[in-house]
Amino acid sequence: MSDPIILAIDTATEACSVAVNGVAGVVEACQVVANAHSQILLPMISRVLQRAGLILADLDAIACGVGPGGFTGVRIGVSTAQALAMARGLPVYPVSSLQALAATTVQPSVLTALDARKGEVYAAIYVQDERTGLPVLQGEERVCPPGAVAWPTEGGYWGLGSGWPLYYSGWQQDNVLGWTDDAYPQAEAVLRLALARHNRGDEGCRPDQLEPHYIRPFLPQDQQK
Repeated sequence: MSDPIILAIDTATEACSVAVNGVAGVVEACQVVANAHSQILLPMISRVLQRAGLILADLDAIACGVGPGGFTGVRIGVSTAQALAMARGLPVYPVSSLQALAATTVQPSVLTALDARKGEVYAAIYVQDERTGLPVLQGEERVCPPGAVAWPTEGGYWGLGSGWPLYYSGWQQDNVLGWTDDAYPQAEAVLRLALARHNRGDEGCRPDQLEPHYIRPFLPQDQQK
């Protein structure tokens, strides 16, 4: 039985990315640009589908990185995924953007940290499942001041994400083997994670059930100071 055709997107960070699994394999595109996702996402989707030789009617599902990440970027991704899925009557697979970030590396144990602004980070620990090769969350995803992050003190880990160049000086410990600061959640990883869930029998959710994964409540603009 062939895999379903899934269009995946992630806009939770500066990276706006789209991927789809066509007959010739995965076709993807990514552009790192701040504050332009609303202008470039739909044209990027059209280009990726065209390169894959597909149209929206060929899709079986939509997968979306739902955060945590920038509030505006997450909302753009979620609302776009909802609109496309509702228009075609498709199921949706919500995927944590931190898990998608962890899935972009071959490192088996990673410490993901994205800058959450306001002196905080989105942080989580992921360890690769030996059978599937996909990252599995250890504990829970958190948003907190960098000094409150409780990284493991044993084993070897690799750091990923925009939080590392900002707060590495406070996180120096012998079991951190290194870090990559220009790593972002990618739609290709969102796609792989959604396909794995489908193959386990997960049928996704209805478009109206798709929600942003902010971790913390959204504050009105006048309170984000």
